[in-house]
Amino acid sequence: MKTRLTLVATAAILAAAANGAHAATAAGTQITNQASATYTDTTGTKTVQSNTVVTTVQLVASLTLSAGTSKNGAASSQVVYSHTITNTGNGADTFTLSQTNAGVFSMANVVFYADANGDGVADDANAISVTPSVAAGASFKFVAVATLPAGAATGATNAVTVKATSVTTNTVAATAVDTTTVSAGASMDITANAFGPTALGNGPGAEAAALETKTTTAGAMARFTLYLNNNGGSSDTFNLQASTDGSFGAQTLPDGWSVVFKDANNQVITAATVAAGAHPVVYAEVTPAAGAVVGTTDIYFRAISPTSGANDRIHEAITIVAANSLLELVKEQALDADCNGAIEGSWTRDPITVGAVPGACLRYRITATNKGATQITSVVMSDNIPANTTYNDASAANTLLGSILAPLAGAIGSVNANVGALNPGQSNAIQFGVKINP
Repeated sequence: MKTRLTLVATAAILAAAANGAHAATAAGTQITNQASATYTDTTGTKTVQSNTVVTTVQLVASLTLSAGTSKNGAASSQVVYSHTITNTGNGADTFTLSQTNAGVFSMANVVFYADANGDGVADDANAISVTPSVAAGASFKFVAVATLPAGAATGATNAVTVKATSVTTNTVAATAVDTTTVSAGASMDITANAFGPTALGNGPGAEAAALETKTTTAGAMARFTLYLNNNGGSSDTFNLQASTDGSFGAQTLPDGWSVVFKDANNQVITAATVAAGAHPVVYAEVTPAAGAVVGTTDIYFRAISPTSGANDRIHEAITIVAANSLLELVKEQALDADCNGAIEGSWTRDPITVGAVPGACLRYRITATNKGATQITSVVMSDNIPANTTYNDASAANTLLGSILAPLAGAIGSVNANVGALNPGQSNAIQFGVKINP
């Protein structure tokens, strides 16, 4: 039986939103967006969601330095702090790097190194005190490597104040404070899809709700991307485990399910050695039983050191749908700096940071594909205009199939595509733009 869906838009509400004032978007604001779609097949009406895309709005000023972080480190060990200078002035500039540190103990040494790819590891052994020339709007990444003294007592703290000063105007500077606490050894924090303080799952313990839900069919593998962040002061080896019991009182999985862990080279592993300050990627491949029933199952992953006991858990989920009813929904984004509807660069699922300033635009593309073996009907794709943005119609919303309904220019609301039917293997895509509130 086919289900017919009707889309209704209230122009008056959208127009009112368009006439409202928008506060300036704060630096560091995260704009998140996720699409959804409904469809009908032989088993009824279903809803699926796309991946979530994230855009970070930058500060429009003269100079910014990323915020400091806190780490643990053992006596005589090194701790590494990542920083990013962004030149938000109106011309190229270079910046001198300096530091002061104080606390219960003083660092034996603090040295700066370039870190072009931002992976938290020095590019080479060449210490720097001045950055290369940084173009307006561009950034320079570096690490501060600090050495704890041999006699530092467990629990003692130190604060390193990192300072970046403009060479062209030495009264313009920015600072960040990195805090180190002396610990006995390693620590562990598992995050999803990325590492760092803004990554999904950052912080200790398992989350109350699943961070991600992967959609698959019975007997078909779903892959999770995890990062093992050792924020402690020494290297350690962590056993990798999976369970539907969030407390890991027992390592249990549903009958017939399997979980395989792989490293960055796709080699099967059961444990990972993580250096102090490192954050290697690990893939968790979950395969439900061939006869698994339709529904959602929570699953937890844990990394635990058998030596020190340092550990962390992360909460994920698997949704199993009928084999003939798998609709895949993929969300991508791209920067449209001048808001003319033409993207700069390429479509990506990754976060956007460079160029995402107030007044710039973003383009979204959502692709729905019928991965099943039978036709699905009454497909409706929907995507909300995210907070801190408004609809941009420089290049009107469009869809490959069906009709589309979008808000007025400068308004909020949602973009909806009434697609209809999708045959096996058939796809439909919608595109639209939003403007970051100036």
